[in-house]
This record gives sequence, structure tokens and C-alpha cells, in this order.
Amino acid sequence: MNVDAEALARAFERVGAKCRGDAQFVQATKFWNGTLRLGIGQTVLLFRFDEGELQSVSEGDDDPFDEPGNFGFDASIQAWNKLLLRSPDSQQLAGPGWSGDVVRTGDRDTYWRYYPVLRRLIELASQELK
Repeated sequence: MNVDAEALARAFERVGAKCRGDAQFVQATKFWNGTLRLGIGQTVLLFRFDEGELQSVSEGDDDPFDEPGNFGFDASIQAWNKLLLRSPDSQQLAGPGWSGDVVRTGDRDTYWRYYPVLRRLIELASQELK
């Protein structure tokens, strides 16, 4: 099964609406002021955080994205499908290069600090799509 960019974006938006109640997600976002950017083909989703709380999930353009506090990933729809629709594998999410044409964007220090947030979002979105 493969899904299009619209379906992937909607799955991440549904997860965004639910993740405030996810203890693992809340712990991972503690103290974060910034934005997580997910590029899904031509679609861009922005998860904005203030003092560790998710404020909004929206489609949009890039903010000044290389500023501290912001990071994300750009990938093709095929790469997101491969990542989200196969069975969980700890090596699959271990770090850069985890699935084909994935490119990390934004501030490197923020990436290292808040990578667990992305990992948890991917786990929740994968569950949402299955």
C-alpha cells in the first residue's frame, strides 16, 4: 500500500492533534522553542513549539529555517511511504540516511537535541496509517 502526499500530511496532522496527550512526545519536546519542518514531496508541514508545548500544525512555507530551534526533514513521497508503512525497525530510525532520499534541514544542534520528537511523530503517524 502507498499513500499520496495529501494522505501523509493528514495523518501527521491527526497525530499532531493527539500528541499533546502522549507522555513520550511531551517529555521529548520539553523546553523546545522552535519548529519541526516535514517536507513531504512538495507539501510542507510545520509543527511549532513554544516552551515545549505544541502550538500548531499547519501547512506552510519555510520560516527563516536555519535559525536555532528549527530542524526538519525533506523526503519524497516514496521515502515517507517506505518509512511509515513498513514494520518498525530500530535501525530504520537510527539517524541520517534512514530511508532513501531524506535530507535533514535546519539547525544541527536542534536536530541532535530534539530528534526523539521526530522519531515519536513517525511512530505515531505509522500507527495512524495502518
